[in-house]
Amino acid sequence: MKMRNLGVMATLGVLAAVGFTRLALADCPVLLPPSSPMIEFDADCWSYETSYTSAGFNSNPGSTLTIVGIVSKFDAPLAFLNASDPSKEYTFVATGLISAGTVAVNPFGTTWYYTTAYAGGSFVIYEGTPRNAPTAANIASNPPGGATVPANFQDGTPILTGDLCGFNTSISQTGTGLPNGNFGATYHFTNPNAPGAPPPGNLYNLMGGAEASFGGNWCVTSGGCTPPGYSAHPNGKWDSPPSTPTKKSTWGTLKTLYR
Repeated sequence: MKMRNLGVMATLGVLAAVGFTRLALADCPVLLPPSSPMIEFDADCWSYETSYTSAGFNSNPGSTLTIVGIVSKFDAPLAFLNASDPSKEYTFVATGLISAGTVAVNPFGTTWYYTTAYAGGSFVIYEGTPRNAPTAANIASNPPGGATVPANFQDGTPILTGDLCGFNTSISQTGTGLPNGNFGATYHFTNPNAPGAPPPGNLYNLMGGAEASFGGNWCVTSGGCTPPGYSAHPNGKWDSPPSTPTKKSTWGTLKTLYR
C-alpha cells in the first residue's frame, strides 16, 4: 500500500510540475474546465515544428510549433455556419508557439511522461472557396513547408482571430505501448472590427473577447496517426466563451430597467 501511495504521489507531482511550468511560462488565466464545444476539428488537423525529434517526442527549446486544420463542425452560437458546405471550406492556422523544451520524467515503473509548454501563439480561422486544403487522405504527400501547407489552409477570408495562452502538450507512454497525448490552452478572440456576417458586425459580436478553453487529443504515433514530417495529429475544439459579449446601450435605456 505504501508503494502504491508513493506512485500516486509521484504522478501527482508530475502533473503539478506541468501546471506550474505552464503558469510560469506565461501569465495566463487558470485553464478552464471543458464547456460546450463551439468549433470542432478531428481527422484533418496536423502540427509541425522547426526543431522536433519524434524519438522521445522531443521539442527543442526555441522550436516554433504550427498547427493547421479543417473545421469539421460549428456548434452554438455559430451553428448557422455549415462546415460541410461543399462550396466552402473552413480552415485554421495556429502559429507563433515557442517551445520551452520537452521535459521527460519516469516517476515509477515503465511509464514515461513527456510535457512541453509553449509561449505565445495566435490563430486565424478562415472561410474560403474551393475546398483545397489537404485532408487525411492525402496529407502524407503534402509535407509542411511545401506548396500546400500551410498555404491552402490560409487562402480564405479571416472570419475569427485570437490569441492563445499557456499552450501545452502532455504525452504518456508505458513500455513500448502506444502513447497517449493531449493539449490545452486558453484563448480569446481579437478581431472586433473585422467585416463579416452577421450584420451589422461580425462573428466576434456573438462571443466577445472572454477567455475560454482550447484543447483535445494529441496523437503522436509515428507511422500511424502522424504522417512523415509532422509532429502530431491533434483533434479537439474551441469551447464557447463563458460570457456573452458587451452590447452598446444608452443611459436612458439603462434607467428604464429600474423604473
